[in-house]
Amino acid sequence: MKRVKSTGVFAASAAAVLMLSASAAQAAPTYGDIVAPGVYFGSGNVNGNWTIDTTNGVEVALRIKDRATLATVDGSSGVYQVNTGLCNPVCGGASKAAWNYEFSVNTHGGGGALDLSAFTILLDVDQDAGAGTTFTTINLFSNWPDNAYWNGTSVRTGTAPVAGEFGVQQSANPLFGDSGFGYLPGPGLYDLRLRVLDSTGALVAQTAVAVAVPEPASLALVGVALAAAGASRRRRG
Repeated sequence: MKRVKSTGVFAASAAAVLMLSASAAQAAPTYGDIVAPGVYFGSGNVNGNWTIDTTNGVEVALRIKDRATLATVDGSSGVYQVNTGLCNPVCGGASKAAWNYEFSVNTHGGGGALDLSAFTILLDVDQDAGAGTTFTTINLFSNWPDNAYWNGTSVRTGTAPVAGEFGVQQSANPLFGDSGFGYLPGPGLYDLRLRVLDSTGALVAQTAVAVAVPEPASLALVGVALAAAGASRRRRG
């Protein structure tokens, strides 16, 4: 489905989005925020700069991180400006883009009581840098064999959650084949959308961000445009 990317933020339509649970309306996302109980996957990670929605007792969050420095990218507007090109040679091994996207889902984060296994979690990755969207949809529980699962006291890596686990996190580089991209994104605006569905397929919670990949010579101009986009976005929210 195509749409106009005015500020790079997903604009839901009745045809594109499942109806919300009748128990609560979709909450407004918060930007540049921290997740609870904190970041628990991998090493060199800190909490912060997440774009978070907490609805129906479920916390869902997305953010962007600089791959070379592991510093989180400013997400205070919900639009994340990244560096162009490759992380290599600073990043060793296989070629990597200069940025990663990261997600976090906590089904107890907003006061919920159900474990992850009660839900289906989908990540929609936009491959269209222009005015439209071309989403590749990833099922989080079957896509990565090394997801970090949290039960409140310990972290376990695996493909699917087990009883008692209510948190999951992962980091992915666009150049990895399982990222939904599989190529180096060129200049443009790319949407990421994280959705949590219940056993009936109804939408429980979702969050969305936009990744702005600028032309190498226009970083300053893009920064000004993103600041204006963030202000416009808050006025509409």
